[in-house]
Parts: sequence; C-alpha cells; structure tokens
Amino acid sequence: MRIAIMGAGGVGGYVGARLQDVGADVVFIARGAHGAALARDGLTLEHPQYPLRLPTVQVTDDPASIGPVDLVLFAVKLGDTASAARAMAPLVGPSTRVLTLQNGIDSVSLIRAEAPSAHVIGGVIYVAASIARPGVIACTGGFHRIVADAAHGDPVIAALHAFGQRATALDLDLTDDIDRALWEKFVTLTSLSGTTSLLRATMGQILAHPETRQFQQQLIAEGVAVAHAAGVALPDDFATTVMARFDRMPPAVRSSMSLDLALGKPLELRWLSGRVHALGEQLGIATPAHTAVFRGLVLYEHGTPTPA
Repeated sequence: MRIAIMGAGGVGGYVGARLQDVGADVVFIARGAHGAALARDGLTLEHPQYPLRLPTVQVTDDPASIGPVDLVLFAVKLGDTASAARAMAPLVGPSTRVLTLQNGIDSVSLIRAEAPSAHVIGGVIYVAASIARPGVIACTGGFHRIVADAAHGDPVIAALHAFGQRATALDLDLTDDIDRALWEKFVTLTSLSGTTSLLRATMGQILAHPETRQFQQQLIAEGVAVAHAAGVALPDDFATTVMARFDRMPPAVRSSMSLDLALGKPLELRWLSGRVHALGEQLGIATPAHTAVFRGLVLYEHGTPTPA
C-alpha cells in the first residue's frame, strides 16, 4: 500500500512512522530543515513507552515526483489546507483516497473546495505529537487513536485499518457515523486548546486548580450545547467522559495550538474556539467561555503581532 503523508509534522510524522514500521510504503512530503533532516538522518519518534527510530525514510518536497498513490494522509495545519490541497493533485488518481486527520469539523469541505475530483474521507486523530527538532517527533504518550469513516467498506480504508491493527501505539478504528466522531473530537479539542492556549498552561496545572478546572468544564459544556443545537446526538454523559479522559492524560500535555502560540506561529483559532463562538451566535447558544478564548487570542491568530 502506497501512502503519501501530506504534512509531515507532529501528526503526519507520527502516523507515517508507525505505518512504515509495520510495512506500509510511506513517503513523507516535507520542506525546509525538517525535510532535509528526514532525508539525511531518517525519522525519530520520542515516546515515553514506545520510541521508534527509522534510519531511512522516503521524503520529498515535490508531490509531482511521487505520482498517484493509494492513500493520502492529509495532516497540514488548517490554514494551509487550500494550498496543500492544490499541491497534492499529482498524488491523486482515480482510486486514490484522501483521509483527513486535521482538526475541526470543516476539513473535508475545505479540501473538496480546492480538489473537487478527490475522494476525500473524514477522519480524526487523538495524539499529542509535535516536531521537537528537525527529523524528530516528540509525543507525550497517553493516547494515539485514529477514527476514520468506514466509507461503506472502501478497500483502501480497509487496507489502512489492517495496517493499523498491526502498528504499535496506533489504534485505528472505523465508524459508520463520522459526523459524530468529528464532533466528539471537536468538542474535546476546542476545550483543551482553549485552556492550554489562553492560560499558557499544561493540562496538569489546569486540572489541579478548582477555578481553571471549572473553566475547562465550561468549555466542554458549551461545545456539547452547540453540538446538540446543530443536530449532533452526543452521548448524555459525553462531558463527564471527556473530563475523565483529561484526568488520565500525562500532566505535561498541551495542545498544538498552545505550542504554536508559544512559538509565535499562526493559530487554528478560527476553526476551533472561533468556530464554536460563531456557531453559538448562529444557533442562539451562549458560549461565553469559548468567546473569551477567541477574543483573548484573536490578535495572535496570524502569529505574534509586531509591537507598535
């Protein structure tokens, strides 16, 4: 199975490495210092329980040099979706599937707007991984799960599932209700990214203080209320389930948006708390906590602003 990783950062690098480790034919699309390090030194996953070293990986900065593949794992930041979707055109043949592992609830429609002939399939991933330095992906551990649309038994997705069953520290499940899976991730992630970014803190610090713990719960509750108003039937105990999941996380966990904020990079804010805020206004649901996150970070949406 030939797999192209469109966006070889934390998510793409982690998943691609796990799949290559169990025999998938993986090629990473990466640029700059990270791409050069991958080509020279291979890929290293730093993981507290399951580290991995791949001394050799296939890497290129030119999708046209690869040609059509069986599967594109689309894992770029949401702000780069349009340009990446256009750039992946040489990877897409008649039988190619594009599985998005981006954040938010808008990824499939964003990709289809730029690549209307591509067969795009929704997916979500739960993993705390980021580029520690060129060629090295760091993961705090604790969770490493993909949920993908079963797509009515699509053979490419079925083949990916088979690789996922063999991979270490990569749980890959299929679902017949991808909309619910997307919203479950959306509600979970927006609350986590909201607190860790606005408060500039780890999950351990946030959950240990009663005021910030309550703020975390409020963000989850608002996301659930918006989901229900949008017609998405989340389980009655979903908010409790999310908090229990957070309590089991390694205390050092931070969201990728909080890491981007610390590095002065653009944020996925408009597709996360900004999206909850906008949906709340549209659907008549009060979202004061998410609105506070959105308005508190909006000046940093395009990176750290230059001092006046």
